[in-house]
Amino acid sequence: MAIHAEAVEILVRKSRFEPEVALGVAEAIEVSINLAQLVTVPVLDARLRELKTELKTEIQALRLEFKTDLGKVSTEIQKVNANLMRWVLLTMLGSTALSIAGRSLLGMLSN
Repeated sequence: MAIHAEAVEILVRKSRFEPEVALGVAEAIEVSINLAQLVTVPVLDARLRELKTELKTEIQALRLEFKTDLGKVSTEIQKVNANLMRWVLLTMLGSTALSIAGRSLLGMLSN
């Protein structure tokens, strides 16, 4: 209200407004400023701290989720690796068995 009174005083003294007109102009300016919802530095700082905290929380949750998913992927890769090794071993054994059987058959046929 001190600013309001000071604004009226300036309008009356310097601009030579009638007191009622000066009061109306000062009130209009005050209403406009209040409706503008100006953000002060402390309010902005508090909001930024709040957002920073929220962001840190979200990042930690994402990191945890990423680690969990990475563990699942690693497990799946190990399963595929074991399966692949099993198939390679079976293929090699089959190939060796066919080779031995083929040589034996050729040996029997050549005699």
